[in-house]
Amino acid sequence: MAPSHPRPLLTATLTSPSSLPRQHRAWIALYALEAGAAPRIQVLRDNDVSETDLLEFEESWLALRCRTVTPAS
Repeated sequence: MAPSHPRPLLTATLTSPSSLPRQHRAWIALYALEAGAAPRIQVLRDNDVSETDLLEFEESWLALRCRTVTPAS
């Protein structure tokens, strides 16, 4: 029996992966891997990134995730 609602789409398949910068595709892949959206090899393939790309952009992705929003004064 299929679930009542599908899992969220966490890959760059809505647009051609090549239309997004490599950094953005790596960030999408890192989010997908964190969420357990699909097997690692599939996430890499769907987003057209490599393990090297993930390593290169992991620090900026972590910074992006940890940003705090400063309330407006």
